[in-house]
Amino acid sequence: MNKEILLSILAISTVVALVSGATYAYLNDTETSTGNTFTAGTLDLQIDFQCERPGCDFSLRDLEGQAFFTECDIKPGDSKEVTISWHVYENNAWARLRLADIVEYENGCLEPEKEVDGTCGTPGKGEGELDDYLTFTAWMDEGTYPGWQCPDGNNGPCPADLQEGDNILNGVEKIIVKDISVNQIISQGGIKLPGELEGSTTYYLGLKWSVPSATGNIIQGDSLTGKIIMEVVQSKNNPLPWQ
Repeated sequence: MNKEILLSILAISTVVALVSGATYAYLNDTETSTGNTFTAGTLDLQIDFQCERPGCDFSLRDLEGQAFFTECDIKPGDSKEVTISWHVYENNAWARLRLADIVEYENGCLEPEKEVDGTCGTPGKGEGELDDYLTFTAWMDEGTYPGWQCPDGNNGPCPADLQEGDNILNGVEKIIVKDISVNQIISQGGIKLPGELEGSTTYYLGLKWSVPSATGNIIQGDSLTGKIIMEVVQSKNNPLPWQ
């Protein structure tokens, strides 16, 4: 290889080395966001309760199996009502009340019942007709003033709020469902409270049971037990889940 070619190769190699090791200084800027945190929201339902029977009320709490109704000697034409206070904390929610684990009993079959019910069922669990005749009516109990004004188990109305405890406010009926049977409540997926419940806002649901006067002897001696379940689910990013 002659001297001129060798010098050319060395010159080219030097240029490539310089180019490869070069640093390009573009205009630039960097901003850093620090302290980023992510915290899950909360949704908590608590209940307090007002009823017609003295001493059955209870204050705001998470329920631990407290019964809303313990009724004996029910007769056609009987009815009672309670007010259930819903407190949904932090986030907005959809809400419903539903029935579960319903068990009915045929506690014997007296002659008056046999006359209207030829088979009368076998006495015991899973028999009986009370679930067909026991009905519920539910309404949003929106008295004139926010909160529960009628103390000491007075289910309203009371002098403090004459529109509390009834299902009409300023001439508008607030009934959600009327005279719906136990079996209908179950088949329809429960009783849905209307609209979203706003977080950290108190809502009052009136609930009345009744047995129609025309029921007659077919329910004699029957009994029924079950759960009343109150359910909430976040409404943000979630369409109404109960149709």
